[in-house]
Amino acid sequence: MIIFLVSLVIVALVIYLSVFLYKRHNTKLIDSYQEGVKEITNTSLEKEMAEISHLNLSGDSLNEFEKIDEDYREIVNRKLPEVSEILNDLQELNQHYQFGRVKSELADVSDKLTALTKQFDEIKAKMDDIRKVTEEHQKAVEELSAKYKDLRKTLLAKSFSFGPSSEKLEDQLGELEQKFDDYTRVMESGDYVKSAKPLAELQAATADMEEKVEKIPPIYKNLKNVYPEQIEELNQAVDQLLKEKYVFRENLKKKLAEIQRLLDKNLVNLEKTNIKDAEKINDQLGDLIEEVYDTVDTEYRSRKLVEKNYKYYQEFLEHAEEQEHELLIDLDRLSQNYELTHNEMEDARDLQAQIQDIRKSFDNFTKQRTEGVIYSKELATQKDNIKKLTKIEKHQQEINDNVSNLWKEEKEAQKAVQGFDLEIHRMRRDIEKLNLPGLSREYTDYFFKVSDEIQALDEALNQIQINMDEITKGLINTQSDLDVLGDKTKEIIDCATLTEEFLQYANRYRTRYPEVDAAYKKADHMFNKQFDYVDALDVISNALEEVEPGIYKRITDDYESQEQAQRQYPMN
Repeated sequence: MIIFLVSLVIVALVIYLSVFLYKRHNTKLIDSYQEGVKEITNTSLEKEMAEISHLNLSGDSLNEFEKIDEDYREIVNRKLPEVSEILNDLQELNQHYQFGRVKSELADVSDKLTALTKQFDEIKAKMDDIRKVTEEHQKAVEELSAKYKDLRKTLLAKSFSFGPSSEKLEDQLGELEQKFDDYTRVMESGDYVKSAKPLAELQAATADMEEKVEKIPPIYKNLKNVYPEQIEELNQAVDQLLKEKYVFRENLKKKLAEIQRLLDKNLVNLEKTNIKDAEKINDQLGDLIEEVYDTVDTEYRSRKLVEKNYKYYQEFLEHAEEQEHELLIDLDRLSQNYELTHNEMEDARDLQAQIQDIRKSFDNFTKQRTEGVIYSKELATQKDNIKKLTKIEKHQQEINDNVSNLWKEEKEAQKAVQGFDLEIHRMRRDIEKLNLPGLSREYTDYFFKVSDEIQALDEALNQIQINMDEITKGLINTQSDLDVLGDKTKEIIDCATLTEEFLQYANRYRTRYPEVDAAYKKADHMFNKQFDYVDALDVISNALEEVEPGIYKRITDDYESQEQAQRQYPMN
C-alpha cells in the first residue's frame, strides 16, 4: 500500500513538473514575440516619412512613396496591434493551461511576425533608396552645372586649341545645356523615377564631351604644328638625298604624300569631332613619320659607314685573293710529292670560289655607287663579306699549317726508319754474338715481320708521291712491334746466357744428385734441340735451387751487375 502511495506521489510530481516547464517555455516564447513587436514599434519611420513628404514628389516617385506610406501605416496601426493583442490573449490562455490552443496560435503569430518584420525592412530600404536617389540627383545637378561652366570657359578661352572642332563643340555644349535644363525641370518636379534615365544619358554625354575637350587639343597641335613641320623637313631631306644618289627601299616621296593625305583627312575628323578615328589616325601619322625618319637616318648613316670601310674592305679582299693564289700554288707543288689526304685542295678551291663571289659583289657595288645604291643593303652585304673573309683567311691559314709540316714530317719519318733499321740490326748482331744453336720459329717469324714493316716504310718514303698519314700510322705500329721484338730479343739473350751458366754450374752436382743430372739433360735438350731458352732456364735453375738454395738469385744478380757495368763502360 505504501509503495502504491509513493508511486502515486512520484507520478503526480512528474506531471506537475512537466506542466510547469511547458508553461514556462510558452511564457518565454510569448515574451520574445512581444519584444519583436516592440522593436518594430519603437523603430519609428515617422521622421523619415515627414522628410520625404517635403520633397515635393510627383508622378511615379509620388505614387511609389504613397504606396510605401500606406503599407507603413497598415503595419503600425493595424497589423502590429493585432499581433500584440493576440499575444496578450495567449498569455492569459497559458496561465489557464490551455496548451493546445497556445501552441497552435503561437505558430501563426511566428509566421505573421516574420512577414511583418520582412515587410517593415523592405519599407525602410525603399525609403533609404528614395533619400539616396534624391541626394544623388541633387549632387548630379551641382556637378553637371559646374562641368558645363568649366567646359564653356575652356571653349571660350582656348578656342584656338580646338581648330576645326571649335564650332561643333560649341553646338554640342549648347545641346547638352538644353538637355540639362530639361532634366532639371523633371528632377525639380519631384519625379525622380522618370529623371533617372535622362540623368544617365546626360552624364554619358557630358563624359564624352569632356573627353573630346581633353583629347582634341593635342591632336590638333600635331596636325597644325608638329606633323606639317616634320613632313616639310622630310620632303626637303629626301629631295637632297635623292640628288646625292641615295636609293631607298620604298618611294619616300609617295609615302610622304600619303601622310599628307591622312593629315588632311584627320582635320575633317576633328571638324566632325570624330574623336576615335582622329586618335587612330593621329597615332598612325606619328608611326609613319617616324618610319620615314628612321629610313632616312638609316640610309644616311649606312652610307657613312660603307664609305668609311671601303678601303679596308678592298684591301682585305685583295689580301685574301693574294693569299689564296699563293696557297693554291703551294698545294699544287706539294701534291706532286705528297698525297693531300685532308681535302686541302678541294677546300682551297671552295675558298677561291667564295672569294670570287665576294669580288663580284665588291665590283658591282663599285660600279653602281655612282648611279646610286641602297646603302643599308650594301652595309649589310659589306659586313657579311668581311665576316666571310675573316673566316676564309683563318681557313687558309689552317690549310697552310697542315701542309707546311709535310716536308718536316717526311724527314722525321726517314730518320725514324733509319733508327728502326739500326735497332733491328743491333738486335740481330747481339743474337749472333751468342752463337746460339738456333732460334724458335715464333721469334724468327716476328723478327722478319718487323723487318718487313721497316722495309715497307722505307719503300713508301721513296715513292714519287707519298702519303704521310699512312706513313705516320705505319711508324706508330712499327715502333710498337719493334719494342715487343726488343723485349723478346733481350729475353732470349738473358735466358740463353744464364742457362749456359747454370748448366756449367750444375756439373758439380750431377754425380751426387740424380735429379740435377736429369734436369741438366732435359735443359740441354731444350737448349740445343728445341731452342727453348726460357723453359730450359726454368728447368735447370729450379733443380739447382733445390740442392743449393739462393743459387738462382746469386747467379742472376752477378749477371745483372755485369750487364749494368757493360752498359756504363761499353767495349769498342
